[in-house]
Parts: sequence; structure tokens; C-alpha cells
Amino acid sequence: MQTEKEIEFKNLLTKQEFELFISYFQVDDKDFRSQTNYYFDTLDNFFKNNRMGFRLRVLSNQNELTLKRPIEEHVMEENTVHISDQERDAIITKTSFPSIPFLEQFNLDSPLICIGTLQTNRVQVPFENGILFLDHSIYSQTEDFEVEYESSDVKYGEKVFLDLLDSHNIPIRHTDKKIARLVKYNNKLKG
Repeated sequence: MQTEKEIEFKNLLTKQEFELFISYFQVDDKDFRSQTNYYFDTLDNFFKNNRMGFRLRVLSNQNELTLKRPIEEHVMEENTVHISDQERDAIITKTSFPSIPFLEQFNLDSPLICIGTLQTNRVQVPFENGILFLDHSIYSQTEDFEVEYESSDVKYGEKVFLDLLDSHNIPIRHTDKKIARLVKYNNKLKG
């Protein structure tokens, strides 16, 4: 199991702003990698109620189960385990999970269910001592565009990120995490 602190800043973009960044950072279509995230929670929303997110991320060469929990603003603790293709398939088709220490600590009373799936086409670019991600996400019947910056320092990262947005005349937009956007959109569809 891998545990790390993730310091991130994110902002939703319009399609035009996203294309502006693609041009500015000289990114080609071939630079993007596709990933599919399956998000899980209990019937009584244990993870949501505790401001955590639990997902299976499927990439072309690996599968990751990740639990994210907030430490402070812009800082998340991320616990990740890599799983086999067989374990991935059991999760997707039967919601059957392997033994995972960070899940077992919760003694969940309710079974895990898949609350949604989101596909992201992502490119990462080294930027100002951190990593910049440009994401085009597709879920339910919608899509969105996002820029995310990961840094090793909150104050430095925030300054770099805000300067980047300002230098491209991009307004700061309240940006929920992908799982929250997916859930909000699905709830809107339900009426």
C-alpha cells in the first residue's frame, strides 16, 4: 500500500480555455492518456458523509484502488493499492473487493455500491516545480474540462496556480472534486 499527501489546486475550464492551455503547453492528442474511474460508497453514504472518496482507477497498464481523505484545505491523504486485472473485473462485475487494509479499518456496516463512472482523457505537464494536469472528463450525459496543479507546498502551489489562471485571463471557479461533480450531475438528472 502506498500512502502520500497530495496538494492540489483545480479550476473548471470552458472548452475554449482548455484548448488555449493545450496550445500554450504545446500538447498533442497523442499525449493524452485515458483512464476510467469507478466511484464507490455505501448505501448510507459513509465516504461522502466523512468527506472521503473511494475509487477504482483503470489505466491501460494498471488498476488502482484509492481512498482519499482531507487533511486540510488543498491537502488530501491518498492511500492506494494496485490490484490485478482479475480483481478489477470482480469489482466491476460483482462489486467484490479484495482484502484492503485501509477499507477494513472502517468496519463498514453496509455493502459498497458503484455510484458512478467517469472517463477522463488526461495529459500531465511538468510546470513550476510541480505537475499540471489538463483533464477532459465524460460522465453520464455531460462533459467538463479542468486544469489541476499538484505541488509539494500549499502556499507556493496556490501562488503558481493563481498566477497561471490570471496570466490567461481565466476566472477562478469553485471546482468540486470529480466524484462530487458526478454525483451532483446524476442527482440533477433524477430531478
